[in-house]
Amino acid sequence: MVHSSDKKNPASPLGVKPAYQGRSRKRRDELISAGMALLCEKNFADISIIELTSACGYSVGTFYSRFSDKDSFFVATQKAAVTEMISIIETEFSDPYWKAASAEEIFRKIVDLMVDALSTDFRGVVRGSIAITASDPSAWIPIHQYGETISRTLLLLLQSKVLEDDPKKSLDSISFAFQMLFGTLMQAILNDPGPVKLASPEMRDNLTRMLICFTQLKKD
Repeated sequence: MVHSSDKKNPASPLGVKPAYQGRSRKRRDELISAGMALLCEKNFADISIIELTSACGYSVGTFYSRFSDKDSFFVATQKAAVTEMISIIETEFSDPYWKAASAEEIFRKIVDLMVDALSTDFRGVVRGSIAITASDPSAWIPIHQYGETISRTLLLLLQSKVLEDDPKKSLDSISFAFQMLFGTLMQAILNDPGPVKLASPEMRDNLTRMLICFTQLKKD
């Protein structure tokens, strides 16, 4: 999943050693990809460096040649995952089509992109971030940035659809609808309690319908 580049992301997180050569970037990205996959199966605290490096066929020394410790590795993993997810959102909605799309089309696309993201190894990164946030609130910042990007994108796309006589009513309803969407998905990541499971097509339909019903917009 990771396709990062130091040219695109020149600032490395604290504790992550710069990778200037292609081989170094390849090893770093493979370790991050392995970490994301393992986070879908277990808590970050339960993942050992040996387990992580073995998944890539590398030695523990290779890990420490790229990361100073597990904490810096997790931060790098978050950055790689969130950067890619934000890039997907920005790329998808860069198409001029979306400026004239209906609110229902926009909502369905937002829901699909978020659920699709949580069907990849990004889900493990979010779960790991939720767990670590209990002892380190700053661990939630990258996930919050992802949510903020989607929220801004949604508000921009719906700008022409806000109520002319009460724009605040529209904007407030959009913001809270997104809050409900994000909260529902985070809960599904934690324990997927049901009755509608994250993998069910009903989840996408119900979330889209919730956004349509709750937001106060001009009629398309």
